[in-house]
Amino acid sequence: MRKLIIISGSGGIGGATVSQSLMIQGFKQLGYAEQLCVLVSSDSELEEYLQQAGHGACLISLSAKNAHEYYTRVLQWATQQPRHWPLFLDSWTSSRVLPSLALAIPKLRLSGRPVYHFFHDTGYSERFISNLAKKIIFRGLNPVSLCNSRFTAQTICPRLTPKVRDIFYQPVEPDIFNHHYVTFPPSALKPILDRGVSIMLTPSRISQPEQFNDKNLRALIPVLAELKASGYDYHGVVIGQDYSTNKVLTQRLLEQAQEVGVADRFTVLPAAFSIQDYYRYADVVVTLAPREPFGRTVVEAVSCGVPVIGSQTGGIGEILNHFAPQWTTDPDDPKATAAAIIRLKHDPLTSTLLAQGQQWVKEQCSPVQYARRLIEIIELDEMKSKTKEVVSV
Repeated sequence: MRKLIIISGSGGIGGATVSQSLMIQGFKQLGYAEQLCVLVSSDSELEEYLQQAGHGACLISLSAKNAHEYYTRVLQWATQQPRHWPLFLDSWTSSRVLPSLALAIPKLRLSGRPVYHFFHDTGYSERFISNLAKKIIFRGLNPVSLCNSRFTAQTICPRLTPKVRDIFYQPVEPDIFNHHYVTFPPSALKPILDRGVSIMLTPSRISQPEQFNDKNLRALIPVLAELKASGYDYHGVVIGQDYSTNKVLTQRLLEQAQEVGVADRFTVLPAAFSIQDYYRYADVVVTLAPREPFGRTVVEAVSCGVPVIGSQTGGIGEILNHFAPQWTTDPDDPKATAAAIIRLKHDPLTSTLLAQGQQWVKEQCSPVQYARRLIEIIELDEMKSKTKEVVSV
C-alpha cells in the first residue's frame, strides 16, 4: 500500500478518536506504520491522546489559530502530496469542518486522488440548511464511503452518499477490555458496592435530550423505579462528560430521580479514563439510546464479561441481534426494560450468550482485522486504477 493520509474531523476525544487510535495500532501490527501520515493540530487533545497511545512516529503536527484555519491547512497539505496517496477522512460531518472541505473539493477531484470517508454518525442536523449543505458537499466530494454500522449506512443513503462500500464495526482493545483482568474497584464505586446492591451501569456522554442521537438517559430513572417496585435493589450509575453550562443536564437527571423516589439509587460520575474498571464491577450495562450509530458501550461491556440490555433500534440493537437478541428492549418502555434486566439476572443462558458475544467481538472488532480490511479495499482500488491507466495507454 502507498502512503495513506489520515485526517480526523471530530473535535475532542470520543469514540471516533478511540477507533482511529486502534486503527493505527492495527496498521502497525501488520507492518504498515511507515505508510501512515496522521495529521493533527499542534498541542491538541488528539495529538496528546495519540502520542500517549504510542503513535507519535505516525503524526504530522500542524499549527493554526483556530479550527477553520487548521482544517483548511491540513487539506491544503494533503492536496500538495503525490496524487496517488489516498486520503482517509475520518468523521467529517460536523459543521465546523464543512467549509474547509468544500473549498478543497475542486483540487481533490481534479487530482484524481482516492478519497475515503468513514461515517461514525449519521451527520443528521435539525436544521434544513445544514443537511442540504452536507448533501451538496458530499455529493461533490464523492468519496468511497465506509460506515460503522448498517444503521448508519441506511440513514446516510441516499441522503449523503449514493452507496456505501462496506461496514466496519469499530475496534476494541483486547488487552484492556477483557474479563480476565482483575482490579480493585474504582474509589467512586466503592461506597455503592459496600451497600451490597447491584450496579446498573451506563457509560455515556450527557447530551441534550431530543437530539437525533439522543442518549435517552432520562429513560434510565423510570427503569430504576420499576426495579425498586419489583423488589430488586439496583443502583444506576451514569458515567460520562457533561458539557452543559454548570452541568445543568446532570442536575436535571438528579432532580428526576428525586421526583420518582430513587435519588438514593442513582449516581452521575464524571468521565473516567479507565472505564474498563467500572465495567468489571457492573452487574448489567443498560444503554437506551434509540438512534445510536454504533454502540461502543455494547462491545466494550461484553468484552469485559458484562451483559447488556440495550435499545432494540439503531446500532445498539444491530450489534445485540448478532448474538443476544433477547437482550434488546423498547428504549421507551421502563416496565419492559426492568423485566429484561430481571430476566437476564435469572437466565441460565446468560453466560452462554456472553461467550457468544465475546467471540463475535473478537471476530468483528479486532484492530488488526479492521486495518486489514481497509488495506484490502485500498489496495484493490489501487490495482483497478493501475489497470485503467494501462488500458488507456
